[in-house]
Amino acid sequence: MDGQSAGAGGHEPGTNGTAAIRPAIQASWQRCREVYGIAPDTPPPDPSPDSVAAAPRTVVSAARSLAADITRTEGVVAVAAGDGRIVAVFGSRSAVALAGAHQLAPGHDWSENSRGTNALGTALLDGHAQVTGPEHWRGDLADWCGAGVAVADPDRPRPCAVLAFLVHRRPLTALAIARLACCAQELSHGLRRRRDDVLTELAGSLRPQAADDAGPLAVIDRRGRLVAANEVGHAVLGSRARAGALRLAACAEDGCPITVQPIQHDGQLIGTLLTTRTDSPPATEAAHAPVLRLAGIHGGHILLMAPAEIRVAQAEGKTVWLLTDRGRLRALNHTLNRLETRLAPHGFLRVHRHCVVNLHRVREIAPTFHGGFALVLDGPDRETVAVSRRHLAEVRRALGL
Repeated sequence: MDGQSAGAGGHEPGTNGTAAIRPAIQASWQRCREVYGIAPDTPPPDPSPDSVAAAPRTVVSAARSLAADITRTEGVVAVAAGDGRIVAVFGSRSAVALAGAHQLAPGHDWSENSRGTNALGTALLDGHAQVTGPEHWRGDLADWCGAGVAVADPDRPRPCAVLAFLVHRRPLTALAIARLACCAQELSHGLRRRRDDVLTELAGSLRPQAADDAGPLAVIDRRGRLVAANEVGHAVLGSRARAGALRLAACAEDGCPITVQPIQHDGQLIGTLLTTRTDSPPATEAAHAPVLRLAGIHGGHILLMAPAEIRVAQAEGKTVWLLTDRGRLRALNHTLNRLETRLAPHGFLRVHRHCVVNLHRVREIAPTFHGGFALVLDGPDRETVAVSRRHLAEVRRALGL
């Protein structure tokens, strides 16, 4: 039997040997086989040494309390960040040790595209998931049963975290699953309420000011939507709040006298405070073209980087991720098309519908099927980026091939 056409139990997708597989599991198996290209016996990746997973502190605290109530059967409650990396695991000492032996431990990636069908990663995609024994895509998880529920992000379509209850060689209890779902729902509502309270309080700090005064201009949420602005802020932003906010943030990034101050609550970035700076640059300095810096978010902080620090920009849905010398960062207020335009003069080239690569960071060319090739980058993980057929000729010209 082909390894990519069987799940953890060695059976064909569509059956578990005795009964029809559930539609949600069948859809997950199809993603594992056709989208991720994961074989059930493929070893899971080791955690990156500079990988730092983060989830709202209230989620981690709630998971600890939940574990005290529902882990009497020697199960564990695990918390993973929105990208699938484990943040914390709670339970008895023996249960946590057993989970760690199966890489269910902080820092390990349990996203579905890394570890196949599982309660944590599949719940991040479907909102909730229950995966038992042979329904796992990977064979080394066949002795586990798990239920996972995503915690909704107040500002993003993708979850900010996921909670899961997992047991080894035991059945899941209906009570534990219900408690898990209630906890995740309460956390999602609580995060939204607290986010709104903090942004409303900050909006109260926007005092009237003259056009040439320094001080706060506007409060913007994570989607770039205007929460509040004074008269000067409204004049700069214009009538279209979202477009104006993004324009203003871009001006700040490019060296204009605007300061972008991240607003954090519960360890997470929830918005941005835009203010005018008091230190205007000298006229001779302002005459020079601004130095390009790109902003990326990591652990609630906004990091500014030169283009040379970025190896590749990748689009995942509406989010753009930057693989950089400082780790994997989420691009701030950028689409992939806009990044391609800004980075093109610095040696970046679109190589795939979802990828823009810094050609200065390419170290190897790896041939693929039908005359194609992939680019191997110079990062510590030697990332490989496939070049689509549509972009082959342009990439060959750029690399002198």
